[in-house]
Amino acid sequence: MKNILITGGCGFIGANFVRLALDRLGDSRLINLDLLTYAGNPENLKDVEADPRYSMIKGNICDGGLVEQIFADHQIDTVVHFAAESHVDRSITGPAAFIQTNIVGTFTLLEAARKFWLNGTSGQVPGSGRFLHVSTDEVYGSLGETGYFTETTPYDPRSPYSASKASSDHLVSAYFHTYGLPVVTTNCSNNYGPCQFPEKLIPLIFNNALQGRELPVYGDGKNVRDWLYVVDHCEAILAVLQNGRLGETYNIGGNNEKQNIEIVRTICDLLDKKLGLP
Repeated sequence: MKNILITGGCGFIGANFVRLALDRLGDSRLINLDLLTYAGNPENLKDVEADPRYSMIKGNICDGGLVEQIFADHQIDTVVHFAAESHVDRSITGPAAFIQTNIVGTFTLLEAARKFWLNGTSGQVPGSGRFLHVSTDEVYGSLGETGYFTETTPYDPRSPYSASKASSDHLVSAYFHTYGLPVVTTNCSNNYGPCQFPEKLIPLIFNNALQGRELPVYGDGKNVRDWLYVVDHCEAILAVLQNGRLGETYNIGGNNEKQNIEIVRTICDLLDKKLGLP
């Protein structure tokens, strides 16, 4: 892994992975391709901008010409694909962006990898690259009262967002089975931690509580989510990148299931203690 293309590296999970990779991967060069949409913030990586192993390119993963140019100019041998539209509510009001980024964007990256890694365009040894596709457990739909999602759970997406991610997962798998592209996929539960965009539940509750605004809780708040600290997620992604079996899918979770209302109450209790409130 000498030259790693990270898509969406200025986003929440991507930025945390960039830091971890710079710390763990020695002389590897990281090329961050990010369109800097509403959820991508270059300030997330301000502290690593001066590192000679890191470079950032503003651009769209759907731009095939740009993606191929990056593969050629930087001799990309590894892809870690974070870039995605990822907010369920936004997918309901504007699904087109999710189809374009999550499906067409993934296809564009896969095609570039196939061209440069399998067709000899880059002079690389065929099959020597690795393409890690970062996905979500939302593709499995809703879980029953008991049990866990596993890597063999049938897909049952319930929103345009999860449907677009399920489609991209299937594309990645198809490129492995059809062309032999060296791919691996991870599906994660709900992340939290530094650099998270404020529309997500935990930062949203913190911000609204501090500003005296209404705390948004859907229904009775008894929906259960598994919470995964973002740095733990990035550690798992790195482990899969280095040791995962090609063509496989790996679920990544925190074994930390909480009702939404429990998360809200915990945050309120923490803020009350921090601010010295009764």
